[in-house]
Amino acid sequence: MQTTVEKIDIPSNKRMIVISDIHGHYNHLKNLLKKVNFSEDDILFILGDMVEKGPSSIKTLRYIMKLCENYNVYPLIGNVDETRLLWLDPNSKNSEKVFEYIQRMKKYWASSFFLDMCDELNIEINNPKDIQNAREQINVKFEKELNFIRSLPTIIETQKYIFVHGGVPSDKVEDLAGTDAHQYLKNDAFMEKGLKFNKYIVVGHWPVTLYSDKIASLNPIINKDQRIISIDGGCGLKQDGQLNALIIPNIDYDEISFEKYDDFPVGTAKTPQEESANSINIRYSDNKIKILEMCEEFSFAEHKSTGYRLWIHNDYINSFNENATCDDYTDYVLPVNIGDELSIIKKTSKGYLVKKDGISGWYFGEIAPKLS
Repeated sequence: MQTTVEKIDIPSNKRMIVISDIHGHYNHLKNLLKKVNFSEDDILFILGDMVEKGPSSIKTLRYIMKLCENYNVYPLIGNVDETRLLWLDPNSKNSEKVFEYIQRMKKYWASSFFLDMCDELNIEINNPKDIQNAREQINVKFEKELNFIRSLPTIIETQKYIFVHGGVPSDKVEDLAGTDAHQYLKNDAFMEKGLKFNKYIVVGHWPVTLYSDKIASLNPIINKDQRIISIDGGCGLKQDGQLNALIIPNIDYDEISFEKYDDFPVGTAKTPQEESANSINIRYSDNKIKILEMCEEFSFAEHKSTGYRLWIHNDYINSFNENATCDDYTDYVLPVNIGDELSIIKKTSKGYLVKKDGISGWYFGEIAPKLS
């Protein structure tokens, strides 16, 4: 897929809202737009990865298409969107690979883009031979949806902001037109590459929580020195994930804020607690552990690369052998005041794994139901 660059001028009286990595979470998208009071007076940018891993890929995609018809909406393509187009190519020879992936999706994720379309067509996928038949029917039935994804630009440039899913090597983006798009869609850990720009580069793709080895924050990162804004809140990928909306009130000002949405139950803290002095944020890119003591609910483990030892809830441990790994996990104890609102991720015998203001950690006090 070749890089396409779209250039637009933003009127000075328009608010810009930027969302990325929805991953088939229709309800998250709809509720977040409601939370930010999205209207026909706003301009909405969607930075790709609209489908996959969530429960409603097709419903989400069609909702975005409808938004484009009725509002000022500029969606871009993400690496997942691009890859799924390649998988659906009738001339593709990778049926075995696609079948294996679908089996993993059934096991680990809510659904998949491919299976959503198969379900709508009443097609069962029982072996790799079923993939090609499904491809052919999908390309007929879902021609409108697939053409919509194919039409999406790789990069959008405005007066002060450049929007792209993964990242770019330069803010002279017109020079990138016609090059291989994949390198700008799957650009891992973009903020760690030491690049600086004249315009703000706004990206998704890399969940922001992966940038810290101490504290698991799911909130957008605004790096004013590099002029990079990273907004992927891990929706659909992380057990504590959220969908973020960056809010730029006016193209002429740098007053940037954000809103977020998740569907965790919310309670209020009844007792205060102090922040922990030390903590770790184990991330999937460095998640090898050694089990030191296995218990019924939690296991005591050592993070292999740092030697840091902590108790890990067994639900987050992927294997209990010499090759043990864990999901993204933190032992950070949040600072909490009485009355603070806490999103409850998991209740355990030791306490609550919660989020406070988009930051995940532990709370060992009592939680009261939130008053309506």
